[in-house]
Amino acid sequence: MDEFKLLEFFSRIGYITKEQVAKALSSKEKDEDIVSTLLRLGFLDDNKLLDFYKRYASNKLWKGNPQDVKLPAEILNKLPQNILRKHLIAPVGYEDNKLIVVMTNPFNQSAINELRFASKIDNILPYASSKKVVEDILNKLFPPEGTILEEIGETGDIEIEATEVELSPDILGKEVSEVPIVRLANFIIREAVNVGASDIHIEPQEKKLIVRYRVDGVLRIFHEFPVHIKDAVAARFKIMSNMDISEKRRPQDGRIRVKISGKKIDLRVSTVPTVYGEKIVMRIQEAEKYLNVKLDDLGFEPDDLQKFRKAIWTPWGMILVTGPTGSGKTTTLYAALMERNHPDVNIMTAEDPVEVSIPGLNQVQINERIGLTFASALRAFLRQDPDIILIGEIRDAETAEIGIRASLTGHLVFSTLHTNDASSSITRLIDMGIEPFLVGSSLILVVAQRLVRKLCPNCKIQDDTPREALLRLGVLKSMDEKIAIYKAKPGGCEQCNGTGYRGRIAVFEILEVDEEMRKLIVKGATAEDIRDLAKKKGMRTLYEAGIVKVRKGITDIAEVERVLAK
Repeated sequence: MDEFKLLEFFSRIGYITKEQVAKALSSKEKDEDIVSTLLRLGFLDDNKLLDFYKRYASNKLWKGNPQDVKLPAEILNKLPQNILRKHLIAPVGYEDNKLIVVMTNPFNQSAINELRFASKIDNILPYASSKKVVEDILNKLFPPEGTILEEIGETGDIEIEATEVELSPDILGKEVSEVPIVRLANFIIREAVNVGASDIHIEPQEKKLIVRYRVDGVLRIFHEFPVHIKDAVAARFKIMSNMDISEKRRPQDGRIRVKISGKKIDLRVSTVPTVYGEKIVMRIQEAEKYLNVKLDDLGFEPDDLQKFRKAIWTPWGMILVTGPTGSGKTTTLYAALMERNHPDVNIMTAEDPVEVSIPGLNQVQINERIGLTFASALRAFLRQDPDIILIGEIRDAETAEIGIRASLTGHLVFSTLHTNDASSSITRLIDMGIEPFLVGSSLILVVAQRLVRKLCPNCKIQDDTPREALLRLGVLKSMDEKIAIYKAKPGGCEQCNGTGYRGRIAVFEILEVDEEMRKLIVKGATAEDIRDLAKKKGMRTLYEAGIVKVRKGITDIAEVERVLAK
């Protein structure tokens, strides 16, 4: 129904006069919806509008509650606020690839088309409601600039560990000490912990300050704030993490310790100066999670767990865990150390930073500014009668060589490397300048790992990929195999925040170094040669380990292909 027919209909049934029709047409602003014009001029009000939809378009009337509206962040990010507010369109649901919206004028097809084009969501189902309901929903989903600071409320369940640093009022400035900024900083931390985020990103841009959380390995925008608060927010987090707030030109690192609802949370804070201001990234670490983690819970297949356990109970040798940042290496290493953590074992760790303080371990924080490097800490460890040594990361040849020599003189050494797979870790050590015979003699196991998202058990659906394709991908072993394969439901459900996934699990590639492998390494073999021999001896590649999780219904093919190379 176009605007002329709608005006004529309103006039015919007595909601507006003919004079008001003419006035509305002459007063209508460019791109303004005609119902918005009538509401602005006072010719219609919410009561009349609702009465009209109840009487003449009851099938179009939305009967939901604005307070119950919840949409996943990834859908909200696709919807331009300017179009929604201009045409008074409020999104209220997303299911089966259809966006359900509430409008004051659900007959405005040009507005729907504009939203469809901007959001790239083809199926939009419009319903009707009053202007107040539409605005209430929009303000709930997209808080107007400035109001969120007042609406956050008290954050009484977050307790910040006091710092001993004295804060000069001249440096802090008036706006840093304002209560809303303090509340906002507390709110961001608390919300990120509550949604299960691993990282918080606070990013200044030209016209806004964006807050993103990494949940289950994927970054999503959760808030957009006015750009003028960026310096106050940055200063607040720098105060909390005991950084120099007057230094804005150099990167800084710090730490925040908080208690949220009785749980101890550590945040590792990093600032970097960008063209629009300081970007802050905070890695969230919950001590209790590390203390309670068991090797059996990490995602090892039974045969791989047996190999890993056998290695960590070996009296001497080196075990490497490899993978990119955020692939779960620290969790795997801490779980292994917790299993060996007994009064008759002396465990020394050199970490940068110490992720979590664990009772029973002797943990040393690396500080290169005062000369406490991995290499110097390792030399000191060897005079401390250790049984097990953890080197947080092998960064240079000196650290690698001391670690390898320690493993050859009766110590069990754990460490990490940033490589793509298990076999290339071996060649990386040789490329650092370590003699192949030292590498071959010391290594007993190399673990490469990644984290894949788990399907939401509440809404996962059966995968309809043709069986020929599943066979080609290695998911099916034969065309006759009867096995159900699942995938994430598009749009997900409330329990998984609309993503189709909930939680993550590790996949592992485990390379055992036996006598035959040792001889190959000593000869100076390539990563491909090492990989081929390991596969011949039964090693699963990361991709193959991911496919095992697909066959078990834990994850889906799309997630395996997103994270793991075939």
